[in-house]
Amino acid sequence: MNFKLRQLEGFVAAAETGAFSKAADRLAMTQPAFSQLIRELEAMVGVRLFERTTRRMELTEGGRLLLAQVKRPLDDLQHAYANLRELAGGESGTVTFAVLPSSAFGLGTRAIAQLRERFPKVQVRQIEDQNDLLIDKVLQREVEFGLGMYSHEIPALRFDFMFTDELVAILPAGHARARARQIGWPELAAMPLVLLPAPSSVRRLVDAGLAQAGSHRAPAFEVVNMVTALSMVREGLGVTVLPRVGLEAMNLAGLVHRPIGPPRPQRQMGILRRVDRPLSAAAETLIGFLHGQAGEVARTAARGQRGMS
Repeated sequence: MNFKLRQLEGFVAAAETGAFSKAADRLAMTQPAFSQLIRELEAMVGVRLFERTTRRMELTEGGRLLLAQVKRPLDDLQHAYANLRELAGGESGTVTFAVLPSSAFGLGTRAIAQLRERFPKVQVRQIEDQNDLLIDKVLQREVEFGLGMYSHEIPALRFDFMFTDELVAILPAGHARARARQIGWPELAAMPLVLLPAPSSVRRLVDAGLAQAGSHRAPAFEVVNMVTALSMVREGLGVTVLPRVGLEAMNLAGLVHRPIGPPRPQRQMGILRRVDRPLSAAAETLIGFLHGQAGEVARTAARGQRGMS
């Protein structure tokens, strides 16, 4: 026996409202069409489902039996349908993505906050990692996408540019070069440096710039965390080099930052995703908020550069 969903919806609506007219309104049908729908259902099951009186419509014994059997499954089906509509519209679901720690501080956090405010049913899992490991996670499908640095072309990946991030030197406010228009690489090489570890994309850019200046000296201190680097600089232990993108969310009390160069150490940041894997609607929604925050990052950087000139 193949029930039609519309028949069962009509039957439950009539049972709940006690009137064909109200049930027809609920289903946006005319009353004659609704009556025909119920007659077809009664013909299919072989029993009358409703007793119609002058005052009210009552369920028959067969109607009560059918209602007990179909009400819960129909509610579950309608609930599933609503959930699927939310999922397809990016209003629910789970997003897992990887991000560089420097972008997680401000940009990533603000985008997630915007997403949850607009779509509170969306769950987000943010994984912070170095760029190479971030790329591996995207390739291995451990995450839907990554927010990272473009390093080289990978056939299985697509890179969607978002913004240009620049590394800056961070010095104590009382440092002799704190008011410098910029810090040259030879100058930087002569300073005691507090740097992030060698596998990081930031460290690679710094090492490349120092090498061009003829310096291969090891840093005075190597730390894993940007917050630790800033704390050591604040205590006068050296100078650090960090991405501009993460600074606005950091405590820079007692510190100043200055451009480095020429050449300026820059990296192209964007969304890394597999070319053969469509993103979920929730992931696309989050990426939209990330793009919005990236635009603000670019505008803030432009204002900062004008202020330095």
